[in-house]
Amino acid sequence: MLTFQRVNVPTSQRANPNLTLGLVCLAIFIGGLDLTVASAVLPKILLDFQVSIDTELNRAAWTISGYLLAYTVSMTFMGRLSDLAGRRTTYLVCLGIFIGGSIIVAAAPNLNVMIGGRVVQAFGAGAMVPISMALVGDLFPPGKRAPALGFIGAVDTAGWMVGHLYGGILMRAFDDWRLLFWINVPVGLIALGLTWRALRDVPQQRAAGTFDWLGALLISGSLIALNIGLAAGAELGATDFYSTRAGPPPYALPLVIVALALLAAFIWIERCTRDPLLDLTLFRQRAASGACAVNALTGFILAMAIVNVPLFINARLTLINPTADPDILRRAAWETGWVLSALTLAMALAAVPGGWLASRFGARLPTILGLLMALAGYLLMSRWDAASVYATMAPELILAGIGLGLVISPVADTVIQVASVAQRGSASTLVIMLRLVGMTIGVAMLTIWAVQRTNVLRQTGANDPLATSDPGLFLMNVAAQVIGETFLFGAAACLLALAAAWFLRGKALPGRSDGSADRAKR
Repeated sequence: MLTFQRVNVPTSQRANPNLTLGLVCLAIFIGGLDLTVASAVLPKILLDFQVSIDTELNRAAWTISGYLLAYTVSMTFMGRLSDLAGRRTTYLVCLGIFIGGSIIVAAAPNLNVMIGGRVVQAFGAGAMVPISMALVGDLFPPGKRAPALGFIGAVDTAGWMVGHLYGGILMRAFDDWRLLFWINVPVGLIALGLTWRALRDVPQQRAAGTFDWLGALLISGSLIALNIGLAAGAELGATDFYSTRAGPPPYALPLVIVALALLAAFIWIERCTRDPLLDLTLFRQRAASGACAVNALTGFILAMAIVNVPLFINARLTLINPTADPDILRRAAWETGWVLSALTLAMALAAVPGGWLASRFGARLPTILGLLMALAGYLLMSRWDAASVYATMAPELILAGIGLGLVISPVADTVIQVASVAQRGSASTLVIMLRLVGMTIGVAMLTIWAVQRTNVLRQTGANDPLATSDPGLFLMNVAAQVIGETFLFGAAACLLALAAAWFLRGKALPGRSDGSADRAKR
């Protein structure tokens, strides 16, 4: 079985845990920004690389989906690698990989090279979050981990949720997408130097054992097949707006089936191997299983908002107020960034008090409170129509954002508390990975539903007088109805998450000892 080795460092030489956490989170924030920043600059990228929107949009979309895919896949095994090689070494290597990828993107001569650079970036950025979460387990005692995890959740969420706003502001100011990625280099190098200095005095904890290469290959293959298969919904949305395709492309379902088969093989292998990539006994704990379910559903819920808000704003700008303004794409990115920040900034800010509440009252209370607030927010957002204004939309987004933010830390803390020290990195991976998988499923479901539902409403509303007198308003009404219905999907997911939240710990145990080391030896 796994044994645990620790390199002891005199207490006087150990770094300040809060300072170390802050420095580690600097790189997390930069990596999070780049997860969504490309969405704001994609129109300019297409123009500079002379990519046809009509024929090559699906290929260009890989600047975003390729990053998300590599971001997710790297998490599957880099957290476990940090268990074996040590947090410091793995974290610094991943930060270096991210800096190298940023240079490739900023200097890319064509779209293909840029997509490759984005994949390299994401491979480094995706691993830093679970490694930092595992570091919290190394640096902080059990009773103080939830607030620290809330801080990481806030920084990570703030990064990848304000990336579109950051991109929109810089594009409006400089109109140069390459600048966004060149900035990563000096900032990343500063973070690398400061983090190396801070982590050098952190006790290095390494689990003995071997790396589960077969398990890593199986789960990576499953995630790749799932992401590409479900991303077929995006292709459907790009090509079927005018009913040119009756359904998803033929490769979508086979890839999803392959993903499920590889997942089944992964579970079987993990149950048999001596040093598994993920200790599946984690799921024997009802609290951990409930937290994982809540986490995946939170990703699904979140996807409903981060896709619907840009769709609603773009529909408003292009349908109700048609204009020949060539700057319409930059205006859409600008307005989307500010409106969506009502959700994202509220979510980031609420992650810290969510951790404090979890440490004081247990994980169940803040999780249920947050999900109830999110449920109320999504029910209100489902009532958006063509006359809705930003002043009405923003408070509803803030309500939902606060609710989702309160959930981040309790579920992460629950999973990490249950895991042994030797599996802390892989458990941290599971927390982030499930949220991203939930988002992927949410985006796919939203896209496929929206396309089919839009076609039905357009056909059944053909006799609507607005269809001929004001086709723009007619289509906006259709879009608003479809978006409202998908917000109801988010509300339904909130109800499912509330049921799972009852399995979380209902009472705080600040004085409990961390028995994870004992479990690691057994």
